[in-house]
Amino acid sequence: MTPLHLSRLTFDDRDPRTARDLASPYALHQTLRWAFPGAGVEGAPLPDGERLLWRREDRATLLVQSLTVPDWEALNARHPGSLRGREVKAVDLTGALTPGRALRFRLRANVTVRRLDERGRSRRHALRGPHEQLLWLERQGGQHGFDLLAADIAHSGTVRTRKGAQTLTLHTVTFGGLIEVSDGAALLAAVRGGLGHAKALGCGLLSLAPAGGAP
Repeated sequence: MTPLHLSRLTFDDRDPRTARDLASPYALHQTLRWAFPGAGVEGAPLPDGERLLWRREDRATLLVQSLTVPDWEALNARHPGSLRGREVKAVDLTGALTPGRALRFRLRANVTVRRLDERGRSRRHALRGPHEQLLWLERQGGQHGFDLLAADIAHSGTVRTRKGAQTLTLHTVTFGGLIEVSDGAALLAAVRGGLGHAKALGCGLLSLAPAGGAP
């Protein structure tokens, strides 16, 4: 199994152009694509099989997960000085996700369900209450190889971003807590592919760590 590549990037948010990217999940994702050959031009595909996931950790720090090795120097070459720091490590979870093992996790997700509107059309609706949000996470575990043991909601709110002339509105929730592995293969697939929707907008990255560590 190809290892995952985890990058921790620190941006220079004093730079106006970088600050604009940080303020827009869509623009930020487009910028990150420059680290993958041929994918920087809008509309160009990522490398075959790639699932680029990322999560903003604080004002200027991003955690990025990719299946192929990123070239962050290419991003810096496009806009010199945009990055103040970068750390990249390869992680192989094969064999580590054994059933019954407890793990700490962190996840920022677009928490939605599909419901019929008054015209009978299927629409995606945001789940805004903590009880519904935690039930959503529990259902994700049932579908993706883990049992939810404990979870806190660190943040819940609405994000708006522009994609050309279109305004995209997301309701995102940041969870943290403890899970137990029930199906290692299914959980590994969820880590590699992400959970929920809006994966190109900073959602879906499921970070795991030993129960005594920080995800």
